[in-house]
Amino acid sequence: MQNGNSQSRLVEAMMRPEFYPEAPARVELRQTHMSYVFMAGDYVYKVKKPVHFDFADAFTLGARYLLCRQEMRLNRRLAPEVYVSVLPIIDEGKGFVLGQPDDIYHARVVEYVVKMRRLPEDRMLDHLLRAGGVSPAAVADIARKLVKFHRDASLACGWRFGSSTAIERSVLENFESCRRFVGYTIGLPEFDEIGHYLSNFVRSHRDLFNERAREGRVREGHGDLRCEHICLNPALDIYDCVEFDERLRYADVASEMAFLAMDFDAFGAPHLADELIAAYAKLADDPGLASLVNFYKCHRACIRGKVDSLKSLETEVPAAERDAAIRKARAKFALAHTYAQRGRPSLVVVCGLVGSGKTTVAEIIRRLTGFEVFNSDRIRKRLAGIPESHRPGAEYGGGIYGPGFDRLTYDAMIDSAQRSLSDGRGAVLDATFKSVAHRRAALELGDRMRVPVLFVECQVEEKEALRRLQNRAMEGTGPSDATVDVYAHQKLEYAPIREIPPSHYVVLDTTSSENLVQRLERALALQFESEGVRSSPSPNV
Repeated sequence: MQNGNSQSRLVEAMMRPEFYPEAPARVELRQTHMSYVFMAGDYVYKVKKPVHFDFADAFTLGARYLLCRQEMRLNRRLAPEVYVSVLPIIDEGKGFVLGQPDDIYHARVVEYVVKMRRLPEDRMLDHLLRAGGVSPAAVADIARKLVKFHRDASLACGWRFGSSTAIERSVLENFESCRRFVGYTIGLPEFDEIGHYLSNFVRSHRDLFNERAREGRVREGHGDLRCEHICLNPALDIYDCVEFDERLRYADVASEMAFLAMDFDAFGAPHLADELIAAYAKLADDPGLASLVNFYKCHRACIRGKVDSLKSLETEVPAAERDAAIRKARAKFALAHTYAQRGRPSLVVVCGLVGSGKTTVAEIIRRLTGFEVFNSDRIRKRLAGIPESHRPGAEYGGGIYGPGFDRLTYDAMIDSAQRSLSDGRGAVLDATFKSVAHRRAALELGDRMRVPVLFVECQVEEKEALRRLQNRAMEGTGPSDATVDVYAHQKLEYAPIREIPPSHYVVLDTTSSENLVQRLERALALQFESEGVRSSPSPNV
């Protein structure tokens, strides 16, 4: 069924309730760029359109049949009870009828359809996000299911699709295919800035891409992991994966998770995106994942911008849906531009007294930007040649915390950040920075490397800082040796930040974790929205 007349006749037939064995009360039609989707009572029937794109070929009947079979096989991995069967549609001369599985090779088959059980729309993740009904616990459940899914997924073609060469080709080819939409759903300056970011990131992270492919981090995943494809029913069904392009389905798990995190961002829920990445990275024992998330968010937002742009050009799609597709495409390209801006090489200095939440904030910035974090406690103990968990027991200002060792530690942090910036990557410095000299050294590094510098000073009520330090001492974990006594000394010695220009400085109150991700996003956006650094009063966020 390739000509427009036959296609419209079939759609007309499938809109009639009597076409289906269940005889639903009504039938609703929805469309994607590749499919007609008929919502018929308790079931959904999906028919492939006879289309050919640079990323998918469904032009012939044989190709559409194979895609239907692929859709069944792949989606039963995450939604085994949802996908029922592939059925033929037969032209009996006087009209179209829905055949049975045994009729797959009938001589008069004109189309194939995937039959699925209909999931409750009020339990779809996108619906719940709009209603504000998604908890961090639900996000953790999603992360847990996806960790298991990825562990069981094939990695046979991991190197083929996950090497730096393969990623460069697929990411940049996809982006170049968006050029046709410049002036339509994306502006030329934004297009150029996104392209510069993506190409620069690939060049500066080749070793990391190759290492992750060798480690088995590239798997045959879902490929289209969006909120509208997740149902928070008891079974937690995740459906509608990519069946038409192995390159989109086979990806680094960081790319897969970034897609869903990007969708959370698009729904105005960056805190849930952060929860998702943090939970997945912990459960999968994948600390390197966060450094790739911003890059893959940008890439995936471009894919969605392209897909919605294509849909907006399909004449058979109703005008209202085409207009909606244009708006969605513009929003996704705008989101990609935001990620490109956020990921530009920059230096972020997270400073403040012990117990003020510096390391937590530095980790969130790492997840938001992909920048590497250089933590003074870890560097100090590495220089001393002792394990991170070892407690040297020296008095305040003595041993590895004396002035001489302090200088060594801060010099090593600055050197590490300089190497990262020289490679075209951003850096986060996580340390007290109680002295003016150490803060000036960071500013001078930014000047030398010609990158924006932002100081994020973490502040917290003293009662809360002392509570955190006491809890940390009882747990005995992590590289920090900070105690209540250290806090008292630092409070006396900490030089108030007056020498940093307001355009380079933001104060972050971490007493409450509420909206912390959003506040950090806002601070980063204000400071790094242009190639230079925005000049504005110091905001308290």
